[in-house]
Amino acid sequence: MSNIVELRNGTVKRTIFYEVSDAQNIAIWGGESPSEALKWYRNSPLDSKIWVSEWLTDEEDAKEVSAQIEITSIVLSTIANCMERWSN
Repeated sequence: MSNIVELRNGTVKRTIFYEVSDAQNIAIWGGESPSEALKWYRNSPLDSKIWVSEWLTDEEDAKEVSAQIEITSIVLSTIANCMERWSN
C-alpha cells in the first residue's frame, strides 16, 4: 500500500503518528518514528502510554483520519514475547 494518495489535484501523504503521554494523558512526545516513541516511553514516568493515529498531510494542512488508539499493552506484550524468544 502506498503512503501517497492523490486528492483534489494535490498530493496528500498518509502519516502514522505516534504519541507518548503521561498518566494524565498530557503529551510528552509525538512524531512519525515508532523507535523514537519507544525511546521516549522507556524514559517516561510510570503509567505513561503510547498512542497511534493516522493523518493525511500536505504542504499546508493536516487532518486526523482515525481516532487515537492506545497501544501500550500491545507494545509491551510484543516486547515481552520477543525477550522470551531471545532468551531461549
